[in-house]
Amino acid sequence: MWARTPVLCTVRLVGFILALGAATLSTRIALDAQQAQQPAPATTPPAQAPAQRPAQAVRRGFEADKYGIGLKRPVLQGACKSCPWGSLADVIKQMMAPYGYDVAICYSCSGADSTRTVAKRLVSVEVTDRQYGEGTPFGPDAPMDFGVTNLTGVLSAYRGQIADLPEGKMLRLIARIEQPSYIMMAVTKESGLTDLKQVRERKMPVRILGGNAAIQEYYGLTAKDVEALGGRIYAGNNLLKNPNFDVIIGGGVLANNPEGNMWYEMTIKKDLVFLPIPEEVRQRLVKDNPLAQLVNLPFRYMRGVPDTPIASVGTSGTAVYGREDMPESFAYDVAKAIDEHRDLLKWAIMPFSFDSATVADGAGVPLHPGAARYYREHGYLK
Repeated sequence: MWARTPVLCTVRLVGFILALGAATLSTRIALDAQQAQQPAPATTPPAQAPAQRPAQAVRRGFEADKYGIGLKRPVLQGACKSCPWGSLADVIKQMMAPYGYDVAICYSCSGADSTRTVAKRLVSVEVTDRQYGEGTPFGPDAPMDFGVTNLTGVLSAYRGQIADLPEGKMLRLIARIEQPSYIMMAVTKESGLTDLKQVRERKMPVRILGGNAAIQEYYGLTAKDVEALGGRIYAGNNLLKNPNFDVIIGGGVLANNPEGNMWYEMTIKKDLVFLPIPEEVRQRLVKDNPLAQLVNLPFRYMRGVPDTPIASVGTSGTAVYGREDMPESFAYDVAKAIDEHRDLLKWAIMPFSFDSATVADGAGVPLHPGAARYYREHGYLK
């Protein structure tokens, strides 16, 4: 009897577990059938959600009624979080808080999505798998009210130079914030290069980190050219930095934003020789970009920059901008907040600054009437 009892109990326990599993399965099937008959939600989730993304990361429903200028909860385009635009967006959020505004930020509205989301008043762009892995938070599902991006991008949109964006003509400047950056190019000592012309002369399978269209065209090192030589071009920023390169090209500054971080970290990991930008290329860049000017790299700016001047091109100008139909009072408030709290700019991830002589200069992008009224009242605009 005592020998059989454990076996009997085990049999009964297994039977109970099997019965419970069958009941659970029946319930699951019934629920799945019920959900299959329900209409699809208005916002369809991505077709392939990454396995590592938790359930709560799925985008929420449309939230236009919870955000907006009228509620003092405007939505600001600015990305990525550690990039110049996202960093400045964080500062603007701080600047506007004393005036009762709770600014929400879209940290995934970057690149081609920047001016497009503001011009078309689109909701936050879906966070990509890469951005999610970097810790980018989801933005509100509400239309963009204003934005922060490169001023040249706003100018291109305003001029109609961005495909399928006729609304770009409606963009208006609120404030121009200075953000210096240098166009630089360098080669590794181990490559043996002293001039980029040698790449084609030697038919070298060169590996380029970063890039600049004008420089690459000048030297015949476009993506197609490099591929024909058996070389490769690597994307260059803080998150995609491959130290196995021969040439590094791009815009950068001595700061910890992704573009700047790539430069100062690689100058430590590699022995670099900085090369001057050819004068023909410099003149073309200045002609094509109203924010560009002829400059030299500062004395020993980074490891590898010599004591002698290295010809470069500098650019500066980040736009805080919106649409022409933005309430004049709101544009006025934004301009006022930036001016009165300009001291916060120096604590950002990179060197931003407020220049009363250029804050209203859109380099061709019209100034919003609300911002213009504020700058006239304070003598920044005649």
